[in-house]
Amino acid sequence: MKELIIALISSTITIMITSFFNYHFMTMKESRSHSYQYKTDILKNIYTPLLKKMMMSVIPGEEYEGITPETLNEIDVILLKEYELVDPKLDEIIWSIKEKIRWNHYEDRIGLYDERKVLYKHVEYHFNYYRSQLGLPFDKKIIRKRYRS
Repeated sequence: MKELIIALISSTITIMITSFFNYHFMTMKESRSHSYQYKTDILKNIYTPLLKKMMMSVIPGEEYEGITPETLNEIDVILLKEYELVDPKLDEIIWSIKEKIRWNHYEDRIGLYDERKVLYKHVEYHFNYYRSQLGLPFDKKIIRKRYRS
């Protein structure tokens, strides 16, 4: 009788410990899966299209000089489609460029915006960061440069 009680107690404890660890590891796995999916969505729906739009205005052999108001409108369409994935810093940069465009509109000045390459550097860094997080090929120099500055 005593052996039966000990066997039941040890079985119960073993089942509880196994259930706890199983729950814990399944929760971690699910969390990593969701994180991976969000990173994939951000890369695919935000930073890749933004980088493509910004590179379309670059003349081959020259470097990025800025964006036009029309390009900013196209970028804004991309961001509004997937606004829940947009980084707050990216949103702040876009709003500051829109503000400059609005002020220059009143002064009848038309030109390129983002001359200091704030938007470009942000998009380029995050594009490479998410590629590195997903195990895709990325430019290590851009990631290192951001950490130094």
